[in-house]
Amino acid sequence: MNSHFYYVFGANTDIGKTVFSAGLSRVFTQNSFKTKYIKPIQTGYPTHCDATFVSTYAKSTLLEVKTFYTSPEAISPHRCVPTATDDELMEQIKNEVKSTVADFILIEGAGGIASPTLNGQLQCDFYREILRPVIFIADSKLGGISTTITSIELAQSRGMEIACILLFEGENENALFLKNHFKEKIPVVSFSNINTNLTEWYKQEQKNFSLTFLLLQDFQNNKTLQVKNSLLVAKEHVWWPFTQHQNINEAKYIDSAFKEEISFSDQNDYDGCASWFTQSIGHANINLTKAASFASGRYGHVMFPGNIHEPAAKLTQKLIETVGKDWAKRVFFSDNGSTANEIAIKMALRKSFGQEKNISNPIILGLKDSYHGDTHATMDATNPNTFKIADHWYNPRGYWLNYPKIYMKNKKYIVLTQSGEIETNFENKSQIFSFLDRQNSELYSYYTNYIEEQFHFIETNKLNVGACLLEGVVMAAGGMQFIDPLFQKILVEQCQKRKIPVILDEVFTGFWRLGKISAAQMLNIKPDIACYGKILTGGLIPMAVTLAKEEIFNEFLHDSLAYALLHGHSYTATPVGCNVSLAAMEEITKSLYFNHTKNELNEIWSEEIVEKISVLPNVERVFNLGSLLALELKDENSDYASVKSKNIIIALKANHIYARPLGNVIYILAGYNTKLTTVKQMEDALYQSLTRDF
Repeated sequence: MNSHFYYVFGANTDIGKTVFSAGLSRVFTQNSFKTKYIKPIQTGYPTHCDATFVSTYAKSTLLEVKTFYTSPEAISPHRCVPTATDDELMEQIKNEVKSTVADFILIEGAGGIASPTLNGQLQCDFYREILRPVIFIADSKLGGISTTITSIELAQSRGMEIACILLFEGENENALFLKNHFKEKIPVVSFSNINTNLTEWYKQEQKNFSLTFLLLQDFQNNKTLQVKNSLLVAKEHVWWPFTQHQNINEAKYIDSAFKEEISFSDQNDYDGCASWFTQSIGHANINLTKAASFASGRYGHVMFPGNIHEPAAKLTQKLIETVGKDWAKRVFFSDNGSTANEIAIKMALRKSFGQEKNISNPIILGLKDSYHGDTHATMDATNPNTFKIADHWYNPRGYWLNYPKIYMKNKKYIVLTQSGEIETNFENKSQIFSFLDRQNSELYSYYTNYIEEQFHFIETNKLNVGACLLEGVVMAAGGMQFIDPLFQKILVEQCQKRKIPVILDEVFTGFWRLGKISAAQMLNIKPDIACYGKILTGGLIPMAVTLAKEEIFNEFLHDSLAYALLHGHSYTATPVGCNVSLAAMEEITKSLYFNHTKNELNEIWSEEIVEKISVLPNVERVFNLGSLLALELKDENSDYASVKSKNIIIALKANHIYARPLGNVIYILAGYNTKLTTVKQMEDALYQSLTRDF
């Protein structure tokens, strides 16, 4: 979209937005710039027509004006007889801007920035979809200082930058106050009151409009410089995680993000990796922003041990009633998924070995090539692989099982067991989770025998297993592997039968990611401990929780502090994170994706595209579950270090999909509010990318 594209918003109605739009259009065209003025909604038409006014007083062949929807009554847009939806109006605006070749574009709002649109959205929310800087028209009347400042703060809470503030001098010294209030932050230009005819007034104020023009040029120049400086900082000073810098030529500059899209400097892309699994309801959700603002304004951050505050109390209750329903009694707060798992390991080992300190070589039971984070205990709890190959501190302390995978190949569901591929008669994924129906199957017997053999080895060799740590249903960072849930269910039952605490790592899978509220619910199990993060805060702020049964908690009760769970973080249970989490869960339950059918899997991706991908010769496997679609490319070097997906990722980028592969595994995570038309477009783009001849 055009870089010289501004919104003209105001603190109220009847404060001169159109007068200033006309003056700005005059100065743009006088400097030989093609200019486009758009008034999306015009009420009181044709008696009042802002587009005609701008055209009349700007008087230039370089100016084009446009209005989309009009109403004969001079009323708020939300009271008009709806001739279009807000979505249709936004699509028209996008198309108009995209097809415009003007050097400057001005889009003028109706009324104040918080005035409603056709369908009743606030304009600041409606126009946020196309984020552009704002030329703000302040109110010079009595009371205008308050409405101006609150309106500007409202715009800024939506991520909008204020390029400059314009207003009439008025009679209340509003301009003097605002210049001082916004000193060195936002330039304020005051214009004389209109005491003559407008033609003369525009000539009289030519100097101020020229000054505004220069301020806008400075604003754009500073933005360009900021992008260059950011890229330079990235190149010379930033150290990215999970990145081989030797293979990176230049960083990609992100200007903003909204809903499912990331706005890079060159184009807008669908955030296919959900910004490292954290997203579900979209970027910059205003209700999450307001929740964060309220909590930061009320508390900032406060000491948590021995204290409680409302956001933490409400979130604790919410977690116990949702993901922890019928099993969890305690919630321990931390700041990320890795530490949540670290804490869980401490809890489980205490439960297994009590308060003894001399247990010889305690180990964790898990699955091969799993990933639970990058703190030392979580690393040591996983087997040697690419993630740890060059880490000198890594000390593997576990026993890891081979596990069966489920995927689609040639339109059939396949189970890859420890001994080879088995073609199944599953007609849909619901049958995969029908544990009663599968109880008498050959696979049930096979899994049971395999697991019992592993425990026989463990017990014969007197291995001190302190916990079983599992990612439920889907192994995420380890390659988006769909583990046969029957295998995991049997394993959990066998562990709990032997009094081995089961930790479920739900950092990726929790909160409806895979179609139900948790992997524990999908497996129909009650873990002893479970870890949640990522979606917990809707992708806004780092926070994680570890839920535990009461019997786990009781193991830490003692007269001495030394036997307490001595683990914590300065920002434990930060009120901002807790309040945002509450808002995130509310937003999820209002999303398009969420429904109240408790016996069905919520699915976003179509079975049709999965079947089409499954027959491609370059695809080893594919599956979809809930919001996740994942596939593995055929590659001899099939691990995190593989570069097989490089060309396909580039092709996806060309189709406005931003994806970050896991070696030769490509995945896309849909948002819970992603429209089906958008899902279809992504499915088509993915299929086309996979079938290109590279």
